[in-house]
Amino acid sequence: MDLVRPPARSFAGTPKSLPRADRNLKGGLSTGTTSGDPPPNPAVPAATCHAIPSGPAASNQASASQFLAIAIVFLIVIIGGGLPTPLYVLYQREWHFSPGMLTIVFAAYALGLLLVLFVFRRTSDRIGRRTVLIAAIAVAIASTGVFLLAQNVGWLIAARVLSGISVGLAAPAASAGLSDHEPAGNLRRAAMVTAALTVVGVGIGPFYAGLLAQFAPDPLTLSFWVLLGLLVVAFGLALTTRDQPPRKSPTAAESGRGFRVPPQIRRVFFLCVVAAFCGFALAGVFSGLAPSFLSVDLGIRETAVSGATVLLMFGSAGLAQWIVRTRGNARIARAGAGFAPLGLISISAAVWTGLAWPFFLGTVLCGWGFGLLLLGGLGALNEVAPPDRRGEILSGFYVASYLGLSVPVVGIGLTADVLGLPVGIVLFSTLIIVLVVIFLIAGVSEEKRKESTPSSGPASGGSGSSP
Repeated sequence: MDLVRPPARSFAGTPKSLPRADRNLKGGLSTGTTSGDPPPNPAVPAATCHAIPSGPAASNQASASQFLAIAIVFLIVIIGGGLPTPLYVLYQREWHFSPGMLTIVFAAYALGLLLVLFVFRRTSDRIGRRTVLIAAIAVAIASTGVFLLAQNVGWLIAARVLSGISVGLAAPAASAGLSDHEPAGNLRRAAMVTAALTVVGVGIGPFYAGLLAQFAPDPLTLSFWVLLGLLVVAFGLALTTRDQPPRKSPTAAESGRGFRVPPQIRRVFFLCVVAAFCGFALAGVFSGLAPSFLSVDLGIRETAVSGATVLLMFGSAGLAQWIVRTRGNARIARAGAGFAPLGLISISAAVWTGLAWPFFLGTVLCGWGFGLLLLGGLGALNEVAPPDRRGEILSGFYVASYLGLSVPVVGIGLTADVLGLPVGIVLFSTLIIVLVVIFLIAGVSEEKRKESTPSSGPASGGSGSSP
């Protein structure tokens, strides 16, 4: 045993045996004491002698604060995206535009969202999540301003385009940011939070807008003033987040290439985007049906009821996600695919019979299907997406998601003008059920393929990753 050793040195080269005061001058604040340290000064309050968090503990605290800030920002932007839903009936009464024009208004939202997802899909990977989130909030504030100043349906279309751009910027950036800053590095938990924020935000927005429109003054403006206040809070929170360091500069070939999925995750990506399309298509059918069915078939014209119905669907989605939170991604997605046809059949029956109970039953079942398909698909994709391309990969996921949301709404609107609403609902419900069956067959096939080949690790999705 060595009896004499040179003093141990810290990372910066400062001997650890130096008195505390010398070490503080040379290498920053100390986080503890050693046997060679002098006793604390009794004249100094004990609170000032406490260790200053550093290392993993400080890093986890910082990550937790970043995670919370990004989650709140994302929630507020999503609330703004769904807020106008119960107000469309009021806009129609005031400006006297047709149901076909209402379809165009909804399509404007989808157009703005999909456009930004295609064009800016790699942006958060290159310039950081924080910068993109700040831009998303700025666009959301502009959209809210247009809603407040709106004089006709043209203003409404412009506001919805801006709203779609805002959500399109925020969704992949926030999803990737939550994965980056999850305190324990748990990508599954990050995906669960992202999915929960999505369904909660889409449900809360229409609910509070419907309540204010029903029971408060200025039904077409008050909810947007409230939203504007929330967006100011979100802007302040986004400024406090730590920007991610820019990723490596892309080569000329990478800059010019289109969207490409890494070969090792293509099967998982395909299953995830099909799950996303099917899940959001359920929400799309509901969005295309609910306002007309409530007002025409059931004679319910109160905006509060309309908003509460939207909350019922997305609240059911959130509850289903919480119940299955410990299950594997594949089982969650398959359960969602099982509920989807039941919900669509129930809603179709409501349209044909004019009864209320199949509609509300279908609303809950579609909520379960939507929530579980979203959680299973997002959870699986989040686990396999390369960190330096996570924003781009998630952009592809959200493209499929919002195509699923918009195509049924636009299709049902156009079909209803020619063949009637019941035919449009049944037609698109049938198409979605066929796609769900294809998803289930492809998922089973993928599971059998994985069982027959050796596991290739996380890069290929790992055990239970793919839906």
